[in-house]
Amino acid sequence: MKRMIPALLLFVACGCAGPGYNFSPYVGQQQNWQTSPNGYVKVVDNATLYPPGQFPNRPYTIIGSVATGSEHKVAKAVHDQHADAALIYTDRTYRSGTVALAGPGVVWGIPITHSDVNAQLIKFTQ
Repeated sequence: MKRMIPALLLFVACGCAGPGYNFSPYVGQQQNWQTSPNGYVKVVDNATLYPPGQFPNRPYTIIGSVATGSEHKVAKAVHDQHADAALIYTDRTYRSGTVALAGPGVVWGIPITHSDVNAQLIKFTQ
Protein backbone atom coordinates (compact mmCIF):
# COMPACT_ATOMS: atom_id res chain seq x y z
CA MET A 1 0.00 0.00 0.00
CA LYS A 2 2.86 2.40 0.79
CA ARG A 3 4.23 1.91 -2.73
CA MET A 4 0.88 2.74 -4.33
CA ILE A 5 0.53 6.17 -2.70
CA PRO A 6 3.32 7.88 -4.75
CA ALA A 7 1.91 6.37 -7.95
CA LEU A 8 -1.58 7.64 -7.13
CA LEU A 9 -0.22 11.09 -6.30
CA LEU A 10 1.64 11.20 -9.61
CA PHE A 11 -1.55 10.28 -11.50
CA VAL A 12 -3.53 13.05 -9.75
CA ALA A 13 -0.76 15.66 -10.08
CA CYS A 14 -0.18 15.16 -13.82
CA GLY A 15 -3.84 15.77 -14.70
CA CYS A 16 -4.07 12.58 -16.73
CA ALA A 17 -7.75 12.08 -15.94
CA GLY A 18 -9.26 14.88 -18.10
CA PRO A 19 -9.93 14.77 -21.86
CA GLY A 20 -8.11 18.05 -22.59
CA TYR A 21 -11.12 19.80 -24.13
CA ASN A 22 -14.47 21.35 -23.16
CA PHE A 23 -17.53 19.89 -24.89
CA SER A 24 -20.97 21.56 -24.95
CA PRO A 25 -23.92 19.75 -26.60
CA TYR A 26 -25.73 21.75 -29.29
CA VAL A 27 -29.29 22.88 -28.60
CA GLY A 28 -31.24 24.81 -31.22
CA GLN A 29 -32.30 24.89 -34.84
CA GLN A 30 -29.96 23.12 -37.24
CA GLN A 31 -28.52 24.80 -40.33
CA ASN A 32 -26.54 23.29 -43.17
CA TRP A 33 -23.89 25.18 -45.07
CA GLN A 34 -21.97 23.94 -48.08
CA THR A 35 -18.35 24.43 -48.98
CA SER A 36 -17.22 26.50 -51.91
CA PRO A 37 -15.64 24.80 -54.94
CA ASN A 38 -12.00 23.83 -54.43
CA GLY A 39 -12.52 23.58 -50.67
CA TYR A 40 -10.22 21.35 -48.68
CA VAL A 41 -10.23 19.40 -45.45
CA LYS A 42 -7.51 18.45 -43.02
CA VAL A 43 -7.18 15.01 -41.42
CA VAL A 44 -5.63 14.98 -37.94
CA ASP A 45 -5.32 11.71 -36.02
CA ASN A 46 -7.78 10.03 -38.43
CA ALA A 47 -10.41 12.73 -37.85
CA THR A 48 -11.68 15.05 -40.60
CA LEU A 49 -11.32 18.74 -39.70
CA TYR A 50 -12.82 21.41 -41.95
CA PRO A 51 -10.83 24.68 -41.74
CA PRO A 52 -12.61 27.98 -41.06
CA GLY A 53 -14.91 28.90 -43.95
CA GLN A 54 -15.08 25.36 -45.38
CA PHE A 55 -18.13 23.13 -44.96
CA PRO A 56 -19.11 19.62 -46.12
CA ASN A 57 -21.02 19.28 -49.37
CA ARG A 58 -23.55 16.88 -47.83
CA PRO A 59 -26.16 17.31 -45.06
CA TYR A 60 -25.08 17.14 -41.44
CA THR A 61 -26.29 17.93 -37.94
CA ILE A 62 -24.28 19.70 -35.25
CA ILE A 63 -23.94 17.60 -32.10
CA GLY A 64 -21.92 20.05 -30.01
CA SER A 65 -19.12 22.54 -29.62
CA VAL A 66 -15.51 21.95 -28.54
CA ALA A 67 -13.06 24.47 -27.08
CA THR A 68 -9.43 23.43 -26.64
CA GLY A 69 -5.84 24.39 -27.32
CA SER A 70 -4.89 22.22 -30.32
CA GLU A 71 -6.26 20.44 -33.39
CA HIS A 72 -5.12 17.12 -31.92
CA LYS A 73 -7.51 17.61 -29.00
CA VAL A 74 -10.30 18.50 -31.45
CA ALA A 75 -9.59 15.19 -33.20
CA LYS A 76 -9.74 13.43 -29.82
CA ALA A 77 -13.14 15.04 -29.20
CA VAL A 78 -14.37 13.83 -32.62
CA HIS A 79 -13.48 10.26 -31.63
CA ASP A 80 -14.72 10.53 -28.03
CA GLN A 81 -18.10 12.06 -28.97
CA HIS A 82 -18.62 9.66 -31.93
CA ALA A 83 -18.79 12.53 -34.43
CA ASP A 84 -17.99 12.24 -38.14
CA ALA A 85 -16.02 15.49 -38.48
CA ALA A 86 -15.35 18.92 -36.97
CA LEU A 87 -16.01 22.38 -38.40
CA ILE A 88 -13.29 24.66 -37.02
CA TYR A 89 -14.48 28.24 -36.66
CA THR A 90 -11.56 29.79 -34.77
CA ASP A 91 -7.94 28.72 -34.74
CA ARG A 92 -5.58 31.32 -33.36
CA THR A 93 -2.25 31.53 -31.60
CA TYR A 94 -1.39 34.64 -29.64
CA ARG A 95 1.38 35.88 -27.43
CA SER A 96 0.53 35.65 -23.74
CA GLY A 97 3.83 36.68 -22.17
CA THR A 98 7.61 36.63 -22.32
CA VAL A 99 10.33 34.82 -20.42
CA ALA A 100 13.41 37.01 -19.99
CA LEU A 101 16.79 35.28 -19.95
CA ALA A 102 20.05 36.99 -19.10
CA GLY A 103 23.70 36.16 -19.14
CA PRO A 104 26.86 38.20 -18.77
CA GLY A 105 26.26 41.16 -21.07
CA VAL A 106 23.32 39.52 -22.87
CA VAL A 107 19.57 39.83 -22.29
CA TRP A 108 16.89 38.33 -24.52
CA GLY A 109 13.25 37.38 -24.29
CA ILE A 110 11.48 34.21 -25.39
CA PRO A 111 7.79 34.68 -26.23
CA ILE A 112 5.17 32.49 -24.57
CA THR A 113 2.29 31.66 -26.89
CA HIS A 114 -1.19 30.28 -26.25
CA SER A 115 -3.51 28.58 -28.75
CA ASP A 116 -7.31 28.57 -28.92
CA VAL A 117 -9.19 26.21 -31.23
CA ASN A 118 -13.01 26.17 -31.30
CA ALA A 119 -15.01 23.76 -33.45
CA GLN A 120 -18.47 22.33 -34.01
CA LEU A 121 -18.69 18.53 -34.01
CA ILE A 122 -20.98 17.16 -36.73
CA LYS A 123 -22.64 13.92 -37.80
CA PHE A 124 -23.51 13.37 -41.46
CA THR A 125 -27.16 12.63 -42.26
CA GLN A 126 -28.63 10.58 -45.11
